[in-house]
Amino acid sequence: MTPILLSFLALVILTCGSGLAMLFTRNILHAALAMFMCMLGLAGLYVIAYADVMAVSHLMIYVGGVLILILFGIMLTTQQSRETNGKNHLRVEQRSFIRSAAVGLSIFIGLIYVFSRMDWQLHVVGNDQSKLRDVGVALLTKYAFPFELVGVYLLIALVGATYIAKRND
Repeated sequence: MTPILLSFLALVILTCGSGLAMLFTRNILHAALAMFMCMLGLAGLYVIAYADVMAVSHLMIYVGGVLILILFGIMLTTQQSRETNGKNHLRVEQRSFIRSAAVGLSIFIGLIYVFSRMDWQLHVVGNDQSKLRDVGVALLTKYAFPFELVGVYLLIALVGATYIAKRND
């Protein structure tokens, strides 16, 4: 086995395992941690596929933005109980497991059928030069204002969510 194949298998196990952990846990904080590990595994799979721009974008957007907002939402909306003993008692309800498992299994079987019918050919990328530098230069020169504007809008949304969550205190 080559090192790339071993790293691919490790990332697949990390991604699928954390995805299943996110699916089956009842603690919302543990689900957020499993989502973090799943997103890191997906970014690693992008790196193995030589899609470094996608990997960095995935890390910046999902891990750096969306997941942090989810964690802030969890921290700001949990009600402090007098008898918590340091444990998170925020739980989610799980309903109709059979129906959701049947839908997921049918989609999985459909994807296996479609992928098995395709003619797969391995194409090795001959040009190893990254486009990440070009994207970074474009973000900091040509698209600097929209990039900063999106950051300000996300900050306003975070401050607004904090104000709404803490208004009743």
